[in-house]
Amino acid sequence: MSTTVIETWAGADLSAIGPIYPMVGSEFVLWIIGLAFWIGFHILQARIEKKEFEADEAAARDPERLKRVFADEARE
Repeated sequence: MSTTVIETWAGADLSAIGPIYPMVGSEFVLWIIGLAFWIGFHILQARIEKKEFEADEAAARDPERLKRVFADEARE
């Protein structure tokens, strides 16, 4: 099944054919956008994980929880 007029790529002059995929020339802009999203994702993920870690740490320092843990340890 062929969707273009090209029957074989052997010996084809790509400059005469023209663009073979959409948005030719926008690769660098798309790369910059992708890089920005990638870095933004990691910054956002680090903030979320920091909040979760601080909440877990605060819960672990709760005096009531510490008493329960030590009481459970003493029973064993």
